[in-house]
Amino acid sequence: MYVFTAYALRAFFTQLLTFQTCSKKTTGRVLNAVLDVSLRQIGALYGLPSEVYERAGIPQEIAQNLDVIALCRRKCHLGQDNIHYALAVRLRATGAVDVLFPESHDWISYPRAGIELGQIFSRARRDRNYLKTVQLKGIDLAKFAADVITQVGEHPTLVLIEADVWRNERGEENGGQVWFQLKNENLLAKRDVLDFQHVPGHACIYTRNHSHLKNLLGIIRFRSGDETNQYITNRQAWHENSPARDLIRLSGFYDNSIPDLLHYFSVGKLPETQKAQDTPTVRELYMLDSQNDEYGANIAFKHQQMLEIVPFFVHPDFQKTEESLKSLCRVPHYLRYSPAWSMGNILFPYPMHLGKHLIEDHLCILGVEV
Repeated sequence: MYVFTAYALRAFFTQLLTFQTCSKKTTGRVLNAVLDVSLRQIGALYGLPSEVYERAGIPQEIAQNLDVIALCRRKCHLGQDNIHYALAVRLRATGAVDVLFPESHDWISYPRAGIELGQIFSRARRDRNYLKTVQLKGIDLAKFAADVITQVGEHPTLVLIEADVWRNERGEENGGQVWFQLKNENLLAKRDVLDFQHVPGHACIYTRNHSHLKNLLGIIRFRSGDETNQYITNRQAWHENSPARDLIRLSGFYDNSIPDLLHYFSVGKLPETQKAQDTPTVRELYMLDSQNDEYGANIAFKHQQMLEIVPFFVHPDFQKTEESLKSLCRVPHYLRYSPAWSMGNILFPYPMHLGKHLIEDHLCILGVEV
């Protein structure tokens, strides 16, 4: 904690910095250190993101200028205090990564953001009057989301946001005021508007023809974990009683049972480090039914997680065909690939992954054990 605090105060960027310990895995640790310096800390990618967007089906003239903005948050406890902080990460078509803080109006580079975030957390730890800046309430999150979305700039932009917490914040002090539109019961009916009537500084419903939103291609809501299905089947496979199997590569599926609101499901590829589950011994086993079976007990369900991707407030040009709508979904789907984790896929798209870990890696300055 004190080491990270000192680095932050002296303007050194230390995200994902690890200290050498005696271990048989020295080679792996050295490789991680090299990846930290050469890829992770500078937000590097193999090639240009614009190439990924074109592969997803985005027209070339849009792909070459597309910004992908992810709204990221992290909540944890520090004694009797709740720490709740959010930021936005912007991945440009050129591969540049920028960050925007709630209390700022300007985007800054990702390495510089690590330094400034460390300084923010350090000041909050020393000065309780400043602590509220890292204790965002529900309405603070709503205002930050509204500000980011309505100030997308001159480049075509796709905004990514999780449903969890952003759709509602429990607690009397918050009044549940975040962004209710993200709830399932509201999203379909309000899919072509942005309802920020309850947000200070906005207090209105934005429509697709608003001048500030002409470059916003759409917003994508994510759900994961126990909110999503964790297997894929179809009627033919179900009736054939086909054996269970792993997905060995990044795979995408979509559900068109609700025609007006596409649900796209992204499943990461099977990590190379995970023990294969598609064997006669482990097939069809449940972990609780095989407590004394080493094969059943070793089934690692945690690795391949399904991510639900739902686009809304979509630009009219991308509503013309189902294929154009799916191309927007493929952008975050393909961005689950990271050059620093090539043996599998990260759970969230690259800019959201960077934002979440930027916050998490500096929480130790506040005294939070992650």
